[in-house]
Amino acid sequence: MLSQNERKRIIALINREVVPAIGCTEPIAVALCTARAAELLGSRPEKVAVRLSANILKNAMGVGIPGLPIAVALGALVGRSEYRLEVLRDVTPGAVEQGRRYIDEKRVCIDLKQGIAEKLYIEVEARGAGHCATAVIAGGHTSFVYLERDGEVTLDKRTASAA
Repeated sequence: MLSQNERKRIIALINREVVPAIGCTEPIAVALCTARAAELLGSRPEKVAVRLSANILKNAMGVGIPGLPIAVALGALVGRSEYRLEVLRDVTPGAVEQGRRYIDEKRVCIDLKQGIAEKLYIEVEARGAGHCATAVIAGGHTSFVYLERDGEVTLDKRTASAA
């Protein structure tokens, strides 16, 4: 039997760590990072380059709802980072069709991030209108550790292994 103190600590941990999500956590976290990069860019990205740790890439490619490429496209087009893991809350059938066209136009590139030890690492670079913005999530599905627009860094909490 758990003591009252242990119960309180477990409940506090659950309340801190469990957040609502729409879809599977890995592609949704990638959509979140993409949405933040697009917001930093300040315009619709013409191109989105996504670099993922092997663990995130494996897990995100293995699910269907949402699939990784459409999660990236929708994050870029309609995602709102303020919603965290519900980043795609505002998706409509029209947005999904727009996302499919975005993918068909080869605006999304997804690759393995080389040379990192971090198991949970998502890096998104969004380009458009002559600007470039980068967002990085590492260590937790909603944990932004790096934000930059046109070389101006607004957040840098990366560890040496993720830099």
